[in-house]
Amino acid sequence: MTVPIAYTRGFVADPDAAFKALWAELDWERRGSTPRREYYCNDIPVPYTYGSGAGVREYAPKAWHPVVSAIRADVERLVAAKMEVCFLNGYENSRDHLGWHADDSPEMDDERAIVIVTLGAEREIWFCPKGNTSDVTKVLLHSGSACVMAPGMQDTHMHRIPKAGFDCGPRISLTFRGFVA
Repeated sequence: MTVPIAYTRGFVADPDAAFKALWAELDWERRGSTPRREYYCNDIPVPYTYGSGAGVREYAPKAWHPVVSAIRADVERLVAAKMEVCFLNGYENSRDHLGWHADDSPEMDDERAIVIVTLGAEREIWFCPKGNTSDVTKVLLHSGSACVMAPGMQDTHMHRIPKAGFDCGPRISLTFRGFVA
């Protein structure tokens, strides 16, 4: 399977310093049994609803940390587009994960790329065509890397961060997206 992504190692100049600042300084949330920490930023001061059914959650935008803002500026140059949203996930260990999904909420602009920046422990991201979780492409996300999902990819593919099959330290994923106001 060909997955419409671009991957860049070494995108963040000092990923260790960025990780330490964000892990220690953000007002992370861990809601209920959600298997990860979360933090949400948006230039537009409106709440964001994620998930469906029993798993639905609403997030109010929080302040942009200077480290997130600096990475966002680099991301915007990389994809030549404005990114109003950053959703951060903090994975404390190998058990924290994110299940199969597409970033296809109507508030998110499908005409712009989605960029995932990784800080901390290396973890895999898995991609598959929608409706076919047996056709999987796996990409190892290195600390400081950027993984760009092409515009429109959320219509055709899903992705996940599975539990790691090995002991690992914490990881932060910064997912930058365009917002439809």
